[in-house]
Amino acid sequence: MMTGREYNFQVRSYECGANGEATLPAICNYLQEAASLNAKALAFSRSDFDTAGETISWVLTRMRVKIDRYPRWEEPVVVATWPSGGHRIVAARDFEIRSADGARCGIATSEWMLINLSSRKVVAIPPSVLACVDTSCPPVFGNAPFSRLRWNCHEATDAQTFRARRVDIDLNHHVNNVHYVEWLLETVPEGKGRCSDFEIIFRSEAVAGNEVRAEGVEVEPGVFIHRISSPDGRDHVLARTRWNGSMACEEE
Repeated sequence: MMTGREYNFQVRSYECGANGEATLPAICNYLQEAASLNAKALAFSRSDFDTAGETISWVLTRMRVKIDRYPRWEEPVVVATWPSGGHRIVAARDFEIRSADGARCGIATSEWMLINLSSRKVVAIPPSVLACVDTSCPPVFGNAPFSRLRWNCHEATDAQTFRARRVDIDLNHHVNNVHYVEWLLETVPEGKGRCSDFEIIFRSEAVAGNEVRAEGVEVEPGVFIHRISSPDGRDHVLARTRWNGSMACEEE
């Protein structure tokens, strides 16, 4: 069954870095919005749950993004997305990022859970959601998209402290996933080029007013492991980034 859709975006000036390219957080926002729009088209979005009187919502638990080329300011971007798998408590979704002429700019995969907004506990994925898995598309990363992320670093190369603001909070009443991406990127020294491969796992929630500590360590040339944690040592996020200083950039 084909349940995927394509969604159009355009790189805005406020989504670019100093090099005129869309930032990784901007790309993650496109993916999040495409996922929401596709869930709405398939009748299992947050607003559909609200209409049905169900106090449940989707939360992102894992994501991996591989970028071949970052789109530039004012460039049209097409994000194709489709439900790609799932089981009792996890629903998977894949993405392909393309330029207007159909050339691939990147791929991504993600895992989502449903939580009860009152109890914050995980609830089972409805059969109607699992029935929408698109069997016509092979997994974009194959059968093993994620690695085992562990933080066993006693001394990070860089560590910074942030405080979650009210503006960082999303519809689920916790820090939106893209803000964690922004924080962890601050732990990478300048001069590493572009992030070509990014993987993140979400372990616990942070809310407005919470202090968080972002740490990063280069475990091999161009590869960083990141951790965002609470003052008591509880992990909010673990992530891995790969950097390519020579990644091709298509000039206008």
